[in-house]
Amino acid sequence: MKLYQNTLKGLRHRRWTRSEAIAYFIKGVARELHIAPAFFFKLYEVEAWKRKEKEKEAVLEKEAEAFRQKWLKQSGEESYFDFGVCRLPDVSGSKEKMRCLGLVFDDTLMFPCFLNDNYDKYMVEYFDRTMHEGPYGYTDGAFNVTVKKGDVVIDAGAWIGDFSAYAAYKGATAYAFEPVNETYQLLCKTQMLNNVNGGGKFILSEKAWVLPSVRWIFQFVGITVAETPLSIRPAA
Repeated sequence: MKLYQNTLKGLRHRRWTRSEAIAYFIKGVARELHIAPAFFFKLYEVEAWKRKEKEKEAVLEKEAEAFRQKWLKQSGEESYFDFGVCRLPDVSGSKEKMRCLGLVFDDTLMFPCFLNDNYDKYMVEYFDRTMHEGPYGYTDGAFNVTVKKGDVVIDAGAWIGDFSAYAAYKGATAYAFEPVNETYQLLCKTQMLNNVNGGGKFILSEKAWVLPSVRWIFQFVGITVAETPLSIRPAA
């Protein structure tokens, strides 16, 4: 009787699917009768995992829709994400890219969009706990690792150019390299979407390169690398 009641409770209150409830009931019967209990327990686990994955997918879709409503803008026939500090192409047609964009937003754009570019170490350490890669900046007294006007930024593995666009907005010269051709096409769109003012530059490699050596990248941006790896000097 208790097994039957728990099965009904799962259907009514725990949002179990019908197949998960059946698997749970059979698991209980198999355990009591000692008929391949391990097999039926595994069967139930698979059904429970399927339900949880569907629920997770639904949550992610709701988050993506809220993200689109907040940041997606329309200009004529063209749509793009406008974050104030940069614009990025509309990738909402791809679930994978939208999820990547959510992670990228946290790492690259949350601090300029919501925290006024305040990369104080205490702020960074607090938010870093829940971020994918972590904030792209850090300040601690005289120690200041943030993008400033006149900086040269090398974005090797630029994805669609979020950080390069932000760096150019801050007045830096950003060199973006991206090896995946499909992503490189989006990177080109990002460059076109961002009319850089304030002396910043957003420069792309001529095509989607397999990520080259560090020496080649430095030479591309106009820096000659000496024999000692850590010694660099401007090209003549």
